[in-house]
Amino acid sequence: MQFIAAGTLCRGSSLSPDEEPEEFICLSEFFIDRDPVTNAQFAEFIDDGGYQKPTLWTPYGWHKAQELGLREPNYWRDPVWNSSDVPVTGVSWWEALAFARWAGKTLPTEAQWEYACKGPDAYVYPWGDEQPNPCLANYAPECEPEVRAPTTPGHYKRNVSPFGCRDLVGNFAEWCLDNYAPRYKTAASNPLHYTDEQGEHVVRGGCGLHDEDYLRCSARDHYPPGVRDNLIGFRCAAMARPAGDQ
Repeated sequence: MQFIAAGTLCRGSSLSPDEEPEEFICLSEFFIDRDPVTNAQFAEFIDDGGYQKPTLWTPYGWHKAQELGLREPNYWRDPVWNSSDVPVTGVSWWEALAFARWAGKTLPTEAQWEYACKGPDAYVYPWGDEQPNPCLANYAPECEPEVRAPTTPGHYKRNVSPFGCRDLVGNFAEWCLDNYAPRYKTAASNPLHYTDEQGEHVVRGGCGLHDEDYLRCSARDHYPPGVRDNLIGFRCAAMARPAGDQ
């Protein structure tokens, strides 16, 4: 995991109404995974009985997992998506959160994710302000991919944020802890907009079917928590110190 020191996030942008208001937000220190969770890592969760341990799941998430008979991600047996070293996909928000809890972590808040992506200098993209090109990330110019296939987190050498996080944009969007709300809710520090686990949740970073606009660090998207398509993966985050420690 990458350590992110306490700092000030310039949250949002003026490029989309959904990314407003643009404002400064204070964040406490935290950790976030350098890379998205891979199939190899998720296989450990499966092998350890993650789909059979209700304590790892929210009550409603456990209900849905049992109702649908979930035992593995969607596409888990599809050779296009199941290489051990590429990010896991076809996971609902509930599966992602269960894995994070199993690993002793959680999902990043939307603000944590954005800060890890743009850094203290508020880059437009993780690598800076240079416009995307096919040598920088796995995305689809004009949303028309030549080939839709996953890449490993280290495939694009410059797709690294100022904090050393790889593959934050392109390839797969990533689940965040927050529920989605049009525009931002005002919060001066450590914001988390969590109102209803059954409501739509934020995803960040775009994917191999999205165009370059979704690669901006401030770009937002949202999906119902039960979506298990090959659009979304995730990475985990953790508090830097136990609550109450000074």
